[in-house]
Amino acid sequence: MNTIDALPKAELRQQFNKTGLRFTPQREAVWRLFESDPAGFTIAQVTAVLAPQKIGQATVYRTIRALQDLGYLKWVHDRSGEHRFVASRPGHSHMLVCRLCSKAVECSDCDLSVLEKLIASQTGFAVEGHHLEFFGLCPECS
Repeated sequence: MNTIDALPKAELRQQFNKTGLRFTPQREAVWRLFESDPAGFTIAQVTAVLAPQKIGQATVYRTIRALQDLGYLKWVHDRSGEHRFVASRPGHSHMLVCRLCSKAVECSDCDLSVLEKLIASQTGFAVEGHHLEFFGLCPECS
């Protein structure tokens, strides 16, 4: 399990450039907001927080999508069932979400290959992956 350490600006710029997108100050502001809080944010929350900086909803949506595509954001469910986005690192992992404080922690230990094969054989689906989220109480809340 791990929490997200500060990500160097140069790494993000390089990843955005690989996709043909510029890493603008507005995109950096969106990322830094997610990086600042392990509970993450909804799109509406990000839009409201960054509105005074003249960062609009369209920029927020596009940046969140790009960060998801790059593997730097994952979505989780909050207490009301709404989607929040939390900072992560590229690669396969799952989120553990505290049901009281909403803190999300990444867990990269995952070998569900046997379960995927079983599901494939029982359903006929060609399983290509999975999304798994755990919830409970973090150490501070338990």
